[in-house]
Amino acid sequence: MSRADVAAAGAADAARFEAGLARDLLSARDGCETTRPPTLRAAGFGLDQAYRVGAVLDRELQRRGYRRAGWKVGFTNKEIWPRFGLDEPILAPVYDRTVRTARPAAAVALGSFCAPMVEVEVVFGVESGDDAPKGGGPDWVALGFEIVDCHYPEWHLTPADSVADFGLHGALIVGSPVERSMPGFDERVARLDQLEVRLLRDGAQMARGRGSDVLGHPLAGLEFVPRLLPRFGGGGIPASAGVISTGTMTALQPLSPGERWRVEAAGVDLPGLEMVLTD
Repeated sequence: MSRADVAAAGAADAARFEAGLARDLLSARDGCETTRPPTLRAAGFGLDQAYRVGAVLDRELQRRGYRRAGWKVGFTNKEIWPRFGLDEPILAPVYDRTVRTARPAAAVALGSFCAPMVEVEVVFGVESGDDAPKGGGPDWVALGFEIVDCHYPEWHLTPADSVADFGLHGALIVGSPVERSMPGFDERVARLDQLEVRLLRDGAQMARGRGSDVLGHPLAGLEFVPRLLPRFGGGGIPASAGVISTGTMTALQPLSPGERWRVEAAGVDLPGLEMVLTD
């Protein structure tokens, strides 16, 4: 067998593996179940393969009627990059069916999630088209809850596992936005590295965080989106408003029905938000 034949056979094996993995992950999502992580199925499973699997799942969700509403940036704490061999964050789509607003509160049903946890993020809105801000700046900024979900047993994951598993994205709850037209908008955005947040469950503080924990400054998340898009098969922010979730400022917290979660901000004037969890 020639080298070309060996390479072709290897590519075919990889394609079959990735297609099977995508089917398993979609089934796990549909059934709120877990499946074996790809890094435990195949030695050397890495980000290139993970993004190909993620692209397959993205196409399947769009076939089901989901529309891309923007992107989430993950693994934005640079201190953990050496542990995983990373030199950049990861990227995954968010959808019209997974993004919702809380102004100031939202009720969220957990029945469709497998192992939901919450994190607090800075969320930007970026309009595409002729009226978009020059330099890719945001049109609005808000605090948000991302509900992250993992379809692997005991939350086993690496960056590659995470990308393959829908980027761990479950839902994005966006608080009341501060619009570009509001006085002091640019100053607020510039000072987001000084943002401090408190995450409370039923009135008790569960976690704290800072804007500087996100790539040094949440704005850096906007810079990474166009750089990472080619890894996900290309395609820009949708023609409508693009929502960019920039990465967690707080440690992951597990969620259960009946809880009320609230985030409060200091250091930068941003409205807080709440969510109430149901079955």
